[in-house]
Amino acid sequence: MAQVHTKQAKEKEHDFILFEEFFENFTSEHTRSNYMRDIEQFLSWINFYFKISDYKKIERIHIIKYRNYLTEAGGRDGSACAPKTIGRKLASISSYFHYLVERGQSEFNPATSVKRPRTEVITPTNALTGDQVRELLGSIDQNKHAGPMHRALLLTFFTTGLRKSEVLNLKFKNYKRIGPNTILEFKGKGGKLGQKLLHPSAIEALESYFSWMENVGRKLEDNDWLFQPTKNPSNPENLNRPLNPKTINEILQYYAKKIGIFFKVSPHSCRATFIGELLELGVDIYTVAREVNHSSVKTTQEYDKRRKKLSDSPVHKLDF
Repeated sequence: MAQVHTKQAKEKEHDFILFEEFFENFTSEHTRSNYMRDIEQFLSWINFYFKISDYKKIERIHIIKYRNYLTEAGGRDGSACAPKTIGRKLASISSYFHYLVERGQSEFNPATSVKRPRTEVITPTNALTGDQVRELLGSIDQNKHAGPMHRALLLTFFTTGLRKSEVLNLKFKNYKRIGPNTILEFKGKGGKLGQKLLHPSAIEALESYFSWMENVGRKLEDNDWLFQPTKNPSNPENLNRPLNPKTINEILQYYAKKIGIFFKVSPHSCRATFIGELLELGVDIYTVAREVNHSSVKTTQEYDKRRKKLSDSPVHKLDF
């Protein structure tokens, strides 16, 4: 291993001038922090090993060496970074240098044409079958405390394909009727606003949940969180707040185990199920990609269960 790969450069220790405008252009705080961290790490590394503090002195060979460093020892405790992580870091650097070129701070983008590692889904998200979803939903006792909320929550996940953060941030005013349709308005990645047409079963479950909330003296108002905790032992009066992200995982895992599913199930499993079931039903993959706001259809293909079925091989269509 080359000497340049043997030590970890500390974060945020460099002499480069950071251009805040680049980071502020991202509407999502999560995205901004990811870009900031990736670029800070790279600048600290190149400043530490090559004593460079001028963007114009960074060459393509430096990006290649950094990629190799990440591949060999760029992770925590000197371990290798995952291919997907390396790809993301290089993409962050490339975007930043594209901005620097526009600002006249760099002559060219040194990350251009630097090969990125191939990323494959080694452990894809566990999806459920249609029968498993029906059994799971059927196991929810709506006569028990929190039953109506649990059913409405899980049906929202399974029938919309929304991400956990998107569901957590829903408010009652986001539940709307437009003509004959009932929708949820949500804020997706990058702060993009979207709408989800609701399935009749989800509408029925949500309406039952709203009635239950009213019956227990907690009628929802426009600015109230759509899904709220049903109890708060530490502060029983403070219930008008979003569900804890861990609580959602626990609810889903509870009902999964109840019907004999013992592999890991998460809210992302609901999204994977939504995508996989639509593809199984013959919905065009480009339509599905748009429905779940994937920027690339390649991401949608990772959820395609049909690719794993030998019975669906095109070989069967041959007639020699």
